[in-house]
Amino acid sequence: MKVAIIGGGIIGLMTAYYLAKEGTNVTVFDPSPGKFSIHAAGLIEPYRFDRINTSAMIYKMLKYMKRGVTEVRQLNRLWIRELLLNLNKSPPEEAWETMRAMAKFSLDAYSKFAEEKNDFDYANDGLLEIYSKKDDLEKGVEEEKRSPFSPKTEIVDVPGFAGGIYFPELSRIATEKFTRRIISEVENMKVKFQQKKVVPDLEKFKIGNLKFDKIVLANGVWITSTLKLPVTSFKGYGLWIKGTTKLKEAFVTVDEGIAVSPLSDHVKVTGGFSADFTEEWKGDRILDKISSLLKVEDIIERNMGFRPCSPDGFPILGEKGNVIVATGACRLGWSYGPAMGYYASELALDKIESLGYLSRYVESLEY
Repeated sequence: MKVAIIGGGIIGLMTAYYLAKEGTNVTVFDPSPGKFSIHAAGLIEPYRFDRINTSAMIYKMLKYMKRGVTEVRQLNRLWIRELLLNLNKSPPEEAWETMRAMAKFSLDAYSKFAEEKNDFDYANDGLLEIYSKKDDLEKGVEEEKRSPFSPKTEIVDVPGFAGGIYFPELSRIATEKFTRRIISEVENMKVKFQQKKVVPDLEKFKIGNLKFDKIVLANGVWITSTLKLPVTSFKGYGLWIKGTTKLKEAFVTVDEGIAVSPLSDHVKVTGGFSADFTEEWKGDRILDKISSLLKVEDIIERNMGFRPCSPDGFPILGEKGNVIVATGACRLGWSYGPAMGYYASELALDKIESLGYLSRYVESLEY
């Protein structure tokens, strides 16, 4: 079987990995594999799931805008329509069952890769949410008690803040190092890369002169140039910092949504959640928001990415007529990357037919 994967971010690379393990002939098309994925902090945090289609999430976005850490410049119209039609509607229980299975799969997958060789700064040392206000901390505690994931949590003291919620089961990695690792592994399994932008013919299953049995679209928000899907971009900024943090573990400041992860040779800082599909850089300003927690000596590298978000925050993962779609996980692309790649491969290999709620937008497509 010959399979084309359009998109060489974390989802596309993991799809290639699991297909190659089954002996599939795989070609990945991407002008620069990994480029728009590595900006992420590398926090493997599937339990910190945000349902986007809620009044609470809209209020949270308004607070971020007021604090100057996000802005709304561009939104996909179909995404807006679906968001409003489904505002505050709860997903079926089977959707949460799937997400719980995907969360476990991804957490286990990174652990197994690290057991083989930890060349990507894997650390299973948890994640700390930091709160400035006591009321917000209490609300956060109550939200975790209601979480469909039932995560283990601990309330901890954080000097200078109201406190924090610690998630001991979560892990973290260096995104650029893991990307290099997976590209090396799939190349060793004879996966081919064509570093160029392509437009697939989904009726003839051709890309240029090449014919394929199946095509996987894992190209993030760019998928909307090919398919009519409710996916919009929320831009994020990543900075590789030479410096020191006041906390040894990875943490997220809840007020600003800024993530900080101390790694072996740098500190990774990620922030921003702007509805924006431009390449204008505004990332340095997030460092001012965490100056009390991070001493910056130098900025080693800067990068940005465009998180592909569905209207409710759930991944869009399904198959229609030998075209597989894997996108929409928003800021949790890395957290669910291995599971999304695995299930996309299972769809391509005809081992499963559907992922129920996650497949609903794909199965209703017309092209």
